[in-house]
Amino acid sequence: MLKKLLILLPLGILVLLGMTIFQRIEKNPHGVIPTPYKFAELGEKIQVDAPLLITGDRMAQRFGLFKETLSLEISQGLSKALKVGVLAKENQGMHRTLNQMENLAKWPKVVIYTGGSEEMVEDKFLIQQIPIIRTNFERYQDDRWRTLMMLMPETARLIYEPLERIILADSPKIADEKSEEEFQRGLEISLRLYEIELLRFIEEARSHDTLLILMTVPVNLDIAPKKTCEITRTPETVSEMEAIRSLLKQQDYKAAYPRSKTLMETSLANAEVHYLFGQIAHRVGQHEESKTALKKAAAYDCKSWRANEMTNNIIRKVADSERVTLFDFSALVEEDWNRNTTFFDEIYPQDLYYERANKALAVVLKRLLKI
Repeated sequence: MLKKLLILLPLGILVLLGMTIFQRIEKNPHGVIPTPYKFAELGEKIQVDAPLLITGDRMAQRFGLFKETLSLEISQGLSKALKVGVLAKENQGMHRTLNQMENLAKWPKVVIYTGGSEEMVEDKFLIQQIPIIRTNFERYQDDRWRTLMMLMPETARLIYEPLERIILADSPKIADEKSEEEFQRGLEISLRLYEIELLRFIEEARSHDTLLILMTVPVNLDIAPKKTCEITRTPETVSEMEAIRSLLKQQDYKAAYPRSKTLMETSLANAEVHYLFGQIAHRVGQHEESKTALKKAAAYDCKSWRANEMTNNIIRKVADSERVTLFDFSALVEEDWNRNTTFFDEIYPQDLYYERANKALAVVLKRLLKI
């Protein structure tokens, strides 16, 4: 009996291990990126007949309205105008842009990406799966695991923890309103996922020998945050803000400035406080302090409805670390803040800035393409 047990026990362990490995492989799809979503189907291959493509979300869609300017600027001195295509949609996060690009029949010679303003428009993961998603992100960002997965992609199905993935339809389904706690937890994952997807985008561009240019997104600093997170609000903060606003009504900016600055420095990520200080600092001529505070106010907004300094900094960071060409459109528009009406509405800059951006981009592209 003992002899049989000694034989059966290792066999049982091997069978159990085999079943565990099989289940893990079955639940984990193929792919190096630990995406917490999957698309229902690939769809038909996308045909792009332009050597230069603008892609991304609504910001790219808007930028694409000025593609003729870019084409004319680049084509100066050429016998034939360089055609510029646009593959961008509203309500399209980076995950949908990446899915479209991976489904191209043929990649263009140059791709300009601008986005990050609609990353939380739709649900890309289940809130209850966040602990597993975090674990998988850590494994993806571990150089040892990542190197192994790059060399042997199939190992990803063993390395990642299985999770329940959201199945995405052809068109985005606008996410339901979330509690503040769910929003904060979801924001962290969305930002980390955005960075990972950008890295994947760069890898795809390189594999297709495509020149990629990443663009930041201008942020309207004069627009107040839509929502302040309740966790950052205290009775003392609310009381002090009321007192400061009373000073503003009296146009006593000299007294309001130090009080609002102290409140901002002692308040944790309160969008309303930062916006209030930014407005006051602007009125007393402290424009750099004002700009910094207003950027933070947009980033601390407890309602994700536009790009902000966090998404722009991810673009800058990835461009720098991966040595990808960066066009800082946000910085271009910010240079005129306080000197001109920079925005057409809450989201889009005035047309003249798109014209300027295209002229500047043309110079960069002509140099890179040696035209």
